[in-house]
Amino acid sequence: MTIKEVVLKVQNRPGDLARVVAHLYENDVQVLALWVGTEKKKATLRFITSDPESATSVLTGLGFKVGTSDVIAAQIPDHPGGLNTILKILQSGGINILHIYPCLQTQDAVLILEVDKTEEALKVLENNWISLYDERLYNM
Repeated sequence: MTIKEVVLKVQNRPGDLARVVAHLYENDVQVLALWVGTEKKKATLRFITSDPESATSVLTGLGFKVGTSDVIAAQIPDHPGGLNTILKILQSGGINILHIYPCLQTQDAVLILEVDKTEEALKVLENNWISLYDERLYNM
């Protein structure tokens, strides 16, 4: 049970992120989660959107080279140490986290996780009663 993450690179300069997000919103694509990593003059953007196919189309139309990745959306248990619960479960499975960031527009606390062993991560999280989201997350 994975969802699609939209990935692209932009120039690391004022206004580029705002321009990308504005074009998504103008095309009725909501940004549900966002990760930004910068490296000197370049930035990598990772989005979870309400419509990954439309987001890809809009961003490609703007001239960006756009990719997608399969990622996990996991609900953080609602108790003190809930985040650590997920981290320990993945550690116990020998799973490395490549990227981690929160959802912005969900009622429950949801993490987006890109890991090195997706299938194993899904199994170990489900076996430890962690709620996972599929495409239903796009409409929350």
